[in-house]
Amino acid sequence: MEYFNIPCHLSGTKRFFNTILPKKIVALTGGLIIICSSYLTAKAQEPVQTASNIHTVQLFKKGWKMSYPIINLHPQEQLRLEFDDFAYDSKNYQYRIIHCNSNWEESNLMPTEYIDGFMPNSVDDYQYSFNTTFDYIHYTLDFPNEDVKLKISGNYIIQIFELGNEDTPVLTRPFYVSEGQVNISPRIKYTSNSNFRESMQEVNFTIQHPHFRINNPREDLKVVLQQNGRFDNQIDDLKPLFIRNQELDYSYNRENLFDGGNEYRWLDIRSTRFAPEHVANISFFDPHYHFTLFPDKFLSQKPYFYREDFNGKYYIDVKENRDPVIEADYVYVHFKLPVKAPFIDGDVHVTGGLNDWLLNTSNRMEYNFNTHTYELTMLLKQGFYNYQYHFLENGHKKAEVERFEGSFGQSENDYIIFVYYQSVSDNYERLIGVNISNSLKYSISK
Repeated sequence: MEYFNIPCHLSGTKRFFNTILPKKIVALTGGLIIICSSYLTAKAQEPVQTASNIHTVQLFKKGWKMSYPIINLHPQEQLRLEFDDFAYDSKNYQYRIIHCNSNWEESNLMPTEYIDGFMPNSVDDYQYSFNTTFDYIHYTLDFPNEDVKLKISGNYIIQIFELGNEDTPVLTRPFYVSEGQVNISPRIKYTSNSNFRESMQEVNFTIQHPHFRINNPREDLKVVLQQNGRFDNQIDDLKPLFIRNQELDYSYNRENLFDGGNEYRWLDIRSTRFAPEHVANISFFDPHYHFTLFPDKFLSQKPYFYREDFNGKYYIDVKENRDPVIEADYVYVHFKLPVKAPFIDGDVHVTGGLNDWLLNTSNRMEYNFNTHTYELTMLLKQGFYNYQYHFLENGHKKAEVERFEGSFGQSENDYIIFVYYQSVSDNYERLIGVNISNSLKYSISK
């Protein structure tokens, strides 16, 4: 029997295999078998991508703008995606949803196995900016909806692209759908390890599963811990330390440690008329506004001081107008961090929700030898922002917070615990439980 390998690189062909054919290996008449290679090798997805014309992308549970993009499968909740497109005319934007495993590799599933409905679908809700120095169009999408419903739990990404350019998405964002099959009980505390007690936080937890059978928890479960929604410092290799009757205990004293960090710095750019604290001056260089901040200081050299923050998040707002969605302007913000000499072992980044906690050229500071200062200019929509300075050592993926911000065990942080399950009979990773906890305030299980 002869075999042919079809790469499925044409969007039409790929869409045909994805939506019509019921099997991953499709038998055709005459003894010919076609194997679509896109289902033989998992494709790694970048969970966060943004084109240069797209700004201020926010994905949250509908009705709660400061929430993480996590919803329940039953009853199914909705997410809201909002973004601005720097354009004069609206575009025929489409969206699609892709199921992934816990490593953000595309699942070996047909779309019909995780979607009830058809894809792609159009993004029809948009508004033009009004009385702003930057022209933009604000798009809004609520999903799942009447066109698309989700059938299974797990990691997902949503992609937005122009009609006819399916292979070139203008934005990609991750979200999570939980079954809520297990109960997760966290215990966030000072670490019992005396060497790190002053600077780190210990995230212990137990998983109770009285109504969900787990035969081989060391092999069938995967647990991922995140701090404030960051990807670079997440922990994803923990196994249960103790296995009891319907309870799994993850009470480590070293493997589950996070840098406590510090409370986030804040930036208020809601008004172009009045300079708030931390803003040295507001200038208008036709046709745009510039906010120059006072040089920031090393908080690592100061004692810990609690101040309310959003753990890196931001919200859009404007003081002089009524509708911040379309009347908030975009302004240039100039960050400054004085340092006697540039670091040769890595780079300095401004991080937070303002750039999705990424560590790339868009938020990497450059050293000014004339002023002995690290500098960065970012284009931001008017609002209230949290940010920090992180150091990324050469050759590393995890950023260091202690150098500029300090690291304190008593800092307030959010911690998210994801519990994935895949038995030998499952063909995808199920997200069977999520817990969102705060080191000082609350704990929410999904």
